[in-house]
Amino acid sequence: MVEIIAQSLSAHVCDADAAIDQLLAGMGQLSGVDRAYVFQRKPGDLFDNTHEWCGPGIEPMIEALQDMPIDIIAPWREGFERGEILHVPSVDDFDLVPELREFLKMQAIQGLLLVPLQWDGAIVGFVGFDRVKLAQPFLDEVVRILIAVAGAVGTILARSDANREIIRTRTELEKAVRQLRHLAMHDDLTGAPNRRACHLAIEAALQRGALAGQETCVAMIDLAQFKSINEKYGHTEGDRLLREIVERWAKVDQRGAQVFRIGGDEFAVVLGARGATAMMEALMADLRHALARPFVLGDLDTRLNMRVGMTVAPRDGATADTLAANADLALLTAKLDKAEIRHFNPDLRRRALQRHETMQDLLAARPERDFVLLYQPILDLQTGAIAKVEALLRWRHPLRGLLELTDFIEVLCGLDHSRKVGQWVFKTACQQVASWNYTFACDLAVCVNAFPLQVTGPDFLADLAAALDASRLPARCLEIEITENIALQDGSQNLVVLRQLSDLAVGVSLDDFGTGFASLTSLTQMDVQTLKIDKSFVIGLVPDDPRLVVLKAIGHMAKGLGIHSVVEGIENAAVAALVREIGFDYAQGFYWSPPVDAAALAAMLAAEQGGAVRCA
Repeated sequence: MVEIIAQSLSAHVCDADAAIDQLLAGMGQLSGVDRAYVFQRKPGDLFDNTHEWCGPGIEPMIEALQDMPIDIIAPWREGFERGEILHVPSVDDFDLVPELREFLKMQAIQGLLLVPLQWDGAIVGFVGFDRVKLAQPFLDEVVRILIAVAGAVGTILARSDANREIIRTRTELEKAVRQLRHLAMHDDLTGAPNRRACHLAIEAALQRGALAGQETCVAMIDLAQFKSINEKYGHTEGDRLLREIVERWAKVDQRGAQVFRIGGDEFAVVLGARGATAMMEALMADLRHALARPFVLGDLDTRLNMRVGMTVAPRDGATADTLAANADLALLTAKLDKAEIRHFNPDLRRRALQRHETMQDLLAARPERDFVLLYQPILDLQTGAIAKVEALLRWRHPLRGLLELTDFIEVLCGLDHSRKVGQWVFKTACQQVASWNYTFACDLAVCVNAFPLQVTGPDFLADLAAALDASRLPARCLEIEITENIALQDGSQNLVVLRQLSDLAVGVSLDDFGTGFASLTSLTQMDVQTLKIDKSFVIGLVPDDPRLVVLKAIGHMAKGLGIHSVVEGIENAAVAALVREIGFDYAQGFYWSPPVDAAALAAMLAAEQGGAVRCA
């Protein structure tokens, strides 16, 4: 588009209409407006729409806007005579007489910029730039450039002393074009090259690679935990952090690569060279190292990490769009796998398609029709009686049958639909356990896993209270299981929720303990009543196993903190004896029973003849 503008500058004065059309089209596309036009004054105090450019899908108005009375600019005429522009970011927020508002509505105008054209102190017309699709302000830099364009239009129309005026205007516009080219290719916030520049850089690297037999490697980078930083410190601090990151990376030896900010907290790196993959991996390590030194936010030191998705041509693709999509997919996989870096391979596309299909099927699933709860007993290690049950979700998929939680939990956790499913789980589990407690005259507790979006949602506590009220299950017989990562991911807010659960007398169980990132300090901050030790600590456990030292330390710590303990994944009598000897309170696993349906669990309770241990 810059070339189109440059061509209009060299147009002959006599070819004024073509020059104006070139200016409007070029500046219209580069500045992001939807319609650009010129109105010229003619005898009788009338205006004609003489030139017009419209973006894709925008209806032309030039035929309808002929012989317009000068009253169409009446509210702004005095300002126009002083040479003032009119900038209306949003028509809805602007004070207009009804007739003028209707006139703008007829053109579907959401926002506009009008620049008057004057000659010898008189208004001879105006140049306009409309936003039709979306109302938003014009950037100051864009306004300055569009004013320069309007000046060029006025010069061309005036004709007199054309050579002198065109030379001066050309100088101004050439400068404006350079600035616009920079604006179009760089990020306003950090000054780094932007997404458009990245796309062009990939195309250029592919062309060089095809001629020289080189690889083109593209890496997409996501800053881990940046969202929580924005939420905690505000966007002003977040913006400052982004600028500091770009400054640090600029000091890294980039091995001929370029770093682009493509949006939010995502960056891209493009590198074309022989052995580009190895060079890119080394560069990613250096960029990660640059983030290791703490950033000061507020009065605190904050450390960042990053996840990376990489792809390489010609192996993975031959176009810029393909490489960008492949790198994005590899980055998504790194985030889902919680890995530092992932390389694209064709299987990722299959997994992405499967995730998408799973997501669509989950969104169509109705909890009461398509999901079922199984129950696994949790035994008191001292008495051997069933003290609790864990409610475990399964999905009756219309084509794939009954699916384990691991087959869909990753996708479901990212959907708002998980709140609705979780609400149904609370209600169903509470009703079932209340029924067992009545039938078998016991006080079983039920352990229910909470989805991340439930814990952070506004209705979490209300949903729990409604489930307890409807089932008449005592709050002391309900335990909510959350993982360490969920408990800590939103900082203090989730810790507040845990305290509120305890205030309701609902138990809180920290699931999969030992696999997340909870520190001993953070554990003391969590208001939890039970630790569930992950099965990885006991699978294949033998008497001389070094993991016994860790298990004993966990057991001792739990007792010292006054927290109950549950060991998951017990598969045989020998392991059961080991964890019992350490002094853990409860255990569950296939040694006693796999997850079973409600009828099978009821049969187990009946066999105990009401001998279940009462929950504290």
